[in-house]
Amino acid sequence: MATSDNTNQKVALAALGGMVAGAAMLSYMKSRDKPQEGGREARSHTVGVVGKWTKPVVIASPSLEPLAKVLRKRLGAPEFSGSEGHTIYAERFKSGDINTKFNWTRCIGRKVVMLFDTVDQGRFFEQLCLLQALQGFAVPDSDDKGTKWKTYVDSGRYSWGRAASITVVLPWYRPCQMERTSRWQVDGETGKWTNGDPNGEWLDVPCALYYARLLSTPGSVPPRPGPSGALDGMPMEPLWRPPLELLFVELHEEGPVAHSVTDLNTQIRMERYVPYFLDKYKAKRSYPGKAHMYILFPDHGAYNRYNNAVVETLKLDPDHILWINKTRVGESTEIEQKLFWDDKGTPGQKNEFTPQDSILIVDDFTNSGGTLFGAVELVKGKTKGEGTITVHIFVSHLVATYDDKVVAKLKTQLHSLGPECRLFVTNSIPQTTDLLKDDPQVEVCDLSDFIADFVHG
Repeated sequence: MATSDNTNQKVALAALGGMVAGAAMLSYMKSRDKPQEGGREARSHTVGVVGKWTKPVVIASPSLEPLAKVLRKRLGAPEFSGSEGHTIYAERFKSGDINTKFNWTRCIGRKVVMLFDTVDQGRFFEQLCLLQALQGFAVPDSDDKGTKWKTYVDSGRYSWGRAASITVVLPWYRPCQMERTSRWQVDGETGKWTNGDPNGEWLDVPCALYYARLLSTPGSVPPRPGPSGALDGMPMEPLWRPPLELLFVELHEEGPVAHSVTDLNTQIRMERYVPYFLDKYKAKRSYPGKAHMYILFPDHGAYNRYNNAVVETLKLDPDHILWINKTRVGESTEIEQKLFWDDKGTPGQKNEFTPQDSILIVDDFTNSGGTLFGAVELVKGKTKGEGTITVHIFVSHLVATYDDKVVAKLKTQLHSLGPECRLFVTNSIPQTTDLLKDDPQVEVCDLSDFIADFVHG
């Protein structure tokens, strides 16, 4: 093996703190004139040998870097000073084209946790490219520097590196409402669309499914004629690709997205934050106890999704778990001014509350807050007696149409309901929640502990 090959391997070993030992020195030497086709499997389910005993590396898009910083501490992941340089540089050329760089010595053979930003759609491709690179990348031999790294491919003078495993965490999945296809028809005179025509000639594109498939695309095969060996101690023939896991936090529709990538050997985790939040909420000093605690869902879909979690976590009786009937007419929403509960399969009605009661309204995401605030007014209208009832709102994802003005309006509406009305929301969308984190009526719940529970190890 050439001296430059040994140099590359020693650099990788040093970056891994000497923990690779003999494993990463294991390189499969292959014929230079035999094309490298790779394995037939999309990827392995076996974690790379080095990743089994090393701490993970946490990387993130800029907007999620504050969350990543806290997550690193929770996981005991390495931190690097400014003088050591960042692990990822998401830079751009003067033309605006992508110029991303990553520190390969920190990623090779390690478990990588990647916080994926779906809010800033301008960063989608750069993140996707980085995700691809971590699944297999060429490390040119040192002596190719003299040609400005232009000859290593044709001569095969490079080594191959990969992460040990990759977990892509999606705190908020922006295309989540486009998980199914509807038939649409357009009115030729008005230009308005309707999905109520059974013979509609147009189909909308279920972006949520294809977004997940793009994330799940297997990494590249090594360029021909092939590398001199592997720096991570894993096989080159058949080509080993690291396991890939997509971790969705409180996804709106789980089934269609999970099923869309079953042929790509991608591991899917759909983790709900609501049960975690309810457990924390129950531990608060102000928790009134099951006799006066009510959970209210703004529609029956949310009731179906979270009812079991409420029963298991809060032990509430059926008549303390309520929902509102909501219907959509075009782009508008109509709320029936009644509260229902499941009375052994038959909808019962809750007609009044007392000021001693506490109501927590729960939903997965909101754009304007209109439905949630309407639910607060409905509850207040059914409260009898002297005193003020306590009504809180929890929403996993504060979308607010990604608009600062919408967030400001939401804040004004919250304050108009009185100081007893509080809003709880996760920091899954920093663009909106950063505008509310200092508000006395808002509690922003950090996702780092929740995520750490699922990626630790």
